Amino acid sequence: MKDDAYHRNRRVLVLVEREGPSIAPITFELLGIGKKIVFEINGTLCAAVLGQHINDLSERIALFADEIYSLDHPLADEFRPDLYATALEQLCRETNPQVVLIGCTLNNLDLAPRVAHRMGVQLITDCINLSIESGSGHLLCAKPVFGGKVIATFKLEKKPYIVTFRPKVIDPIESGSKRGKIIPFTPVINGSSANVTLIKNIQQDRNQINKAEAIVSGGRGIKDEGGLEKLKGLVRVLRKYFDIVELGASRPLVDAHLVPSSRQIGLTGEKAAPKVYIAIGISGSLQHMTGVLGAKKIVAINNSPKAYIFQVADYGVIGDFEEVVPALCKKLEEL
Repeated sequence: MKDDAYHRNRRVLVLVEREGPSIAPITFELLGIGKKIVFEINGTLCAAVLGQHINDLSERIALFADEIYSLDHPLADEFRPDLYATALEQLCRETNPQVVLIGCTLNNLDLAPRVAHRMGVQLITDCINLSIESGSGHLLCAKPVFGGKVIATFKLEKKPYIVTFRPKVIDPIESGSKRGKIIPFTPVINGSSANVTLIKNIQQDRNQINKAEAIVSGGRGIKDEGGLEKLKGLVRVLRKYFDIVELGASRPLVDAHLVPSSRQIGLTGEKAAPKVYIAIGISGSLQHMTGVLGAKKIVAINNSPKAYIFQVADYGVIGDFEEVVPALCKKLEEL
């Protein structure tokens, strides 16, 4: 059996994503893909928790990882890209991980390139699968390209391999039988690293599209507020069956100012992987379908039998949504 030093030199480091005082679900998905890579390299699964007063978060993550690096610092309470990059760079140089896994979230699209640049390595974003190349040990990263028309595989050859991973495309990790070791880590940072300061949060449309179990989306076929109300009615009915149901949209509804841009799904919008995705009046362009690559079931309602959406849907209804959606709501209410 190889000694502990061997395993510690083969670390996979996961950046824990926080949502206020809680841990974001993407963290457990990252730990899931991290566990897969650890198995392939016979290494150690590690996690980094950044923030202030994070003992409780570190204790929770200890149920899922072998080593938990707790970076507790008063300046790290709010997300600051330069400060977080400084802390992660120092942790990477101290622990020498082979792989660094970061969630593909809005903040991390700012953070991950900074870390990669500081470490002098390449970065692959928006990955949906990872594996170790046999023989070379290089990291193979699968991700959608050309508007989702192709799933391409990129190879990272210089360590640490740093990637961002798309939410909701892999099952979250299950807790282990033993607790990991919590290791305090104090980075050398100061106020000059915090050159971005949060002034205030601007209140916008709040949704949980990236967490939704079911999404009802409308497209060009939804002409007005009246049509949109029928979709909202379906959302309300589905909440009897799913914990989180959200209204989504393709770009035409956003351009028509019927829904806010925060609800746009697609290549230039939100990415989601619900259990059920109901596309109503949506043609099914590749740019839109890229946003729901991980959906378990897709249901299409469209009055054009030639709509591309029917080629990718699991179930399809050809008809006028103004008749189909109320009938569907009625049936769901009766069940």
